[in-house]
Amino acid sequence: MPFIRRRGLTAAAAVIAAVMVTTTACSKTDEGGAQASSSTTAQADAGDNIDTGENESGGDTTVGGFKLPEGVPTDLTGDALQKWKNGGWQDFGDWASKAEDFANPYIENFWTPERVAEAEERMADLPNIAEAGNTAKGSGKTTQAWMPDGKVRKQTATKVKATYHKNAAPVGKLFFTTPQGSSVCSAAVVKDPAHPGKSNLVWTAGHCVHAGKGGGWYRNIAFVPSFNNTGKLNISQASGNFRAKNVSPYGIAWADWATTSGTWIKGGAASQGTVAAAYDYAVLHVKPEKGSKSLEERLGSALPVWFNAPAANKVKNMKVRGYPAEARYDGSKMYHCQGATKRFVLGYSYPSDYPAQYMVGCTMNGGASGGPWFMSHKGRTYLVSNNSLSDRSSFITGPRLGKNAKQVYLATSNKFK
Repeated sequence: MPFIRRRGLTAAAAVIAAVMVTTTACSKTDEGGAQASSSTTAQADAGDNIDTGENESGGDTTVGGFKLPEGVPTDLTGDALQKWKNGGWQDFGDWASKAEDFANPYIENFWTPERVAEAEERMADLPNIAEAGNTAKGSGKTTQAWMPDGKVRKQTATKVKATYHKNAAPVGKLFFTTPQGSSVCSAAVVKDPAHPGKSNLVWTAGHCVHAGKGGGWYRNIAFVPSFNNTGKLNISQASGNFRAKNVSPYGIAWADWATTSGTWIKGGAASQGTVAAAYDYAVLHVKPEKGSKSLEERLGSALPVWFNAPAANKVKNMKVRGYPAEARYDGSKMYHCQGATKRFVLGYSYPSDYPAQYMVGCTMNGGASGGPWFMSHKGRTYLVSNNSLSDRSSFITGPRLGKNAKQVYLATSNKFK
């Protein structure tokens, strides 16, 4: 259940997907000291694949410093600009999921107060356990059941103390458009191995950048760190003052690249959680709307990423943040949960061959998708997952970041070396 539900002023979340590509990356040491493979081949039928959004056609053009695939309008003025704003991008390549179809041309003032206010979240439903049945091991019967490994302590999400730039600087709100309209998620700034101290990388859920199976890349993706920094405005007020310093203190950063897992693109779904949720993560490279300083320089912080962090049954204090927007929330304020985690498996067959996810008690819902999960290790705070699924009342889940997640991360970092 990717955090994704319509919210006509209720809630909206996003969906992600994966595609088969081949990407070459230089050997690089990550925050944990591990080495990345010099060559990564994405395979559409495996978990270890990525979709970098890489254009291999050689037909790039540049608009305002952003590289766009061949065929995307480059004169975004007049009729072309109006057509793109009205969703004409949906006709580009039949809104395909191929990597070369990622395009996010910068449009000044696209995110008007009206678009911000009408942004929706979406959240897919978990399969019904009663309908899924209790399949015996070795029976060969196909099922789609979710299997929590124990119960998590129930807790109501609490508001993050304002100001956000002092208490949660790397966290922010993500805006984007889908064929159904404006949508929102959450995200966080992470370290960039290729640009120490000057990162423009943003971590979020895969379903916040790509629609998954049968869909394509979302458009007009923009990130606002420390959105509604003072925490005093509701969503209608915040949207009316979208450019105000207390609402977007660091301005807006426009995504010029996105990378997600091949498994998400192949099997992700907006309507119901699938096994692809185990690979529901994405990395964006963004460009601040104004000025030359990177996001990390502006914020003064960015989270290092811990791949292959301890398994769920060994974590006693996971922290989770995001901007939930389904009722009881309105998407304007940042919330927080923390506690011990349990293993969560969502599979088509029993036993599942897909990696177990993290699961923690929390009432955050649509709109919090993509928000960071983090924990401390040897005195340092690391991002270890992101909000992916929720039952909307008692728990949320996040993928455990392993080999494939690291490939996604380094592919984006290496593209902008």
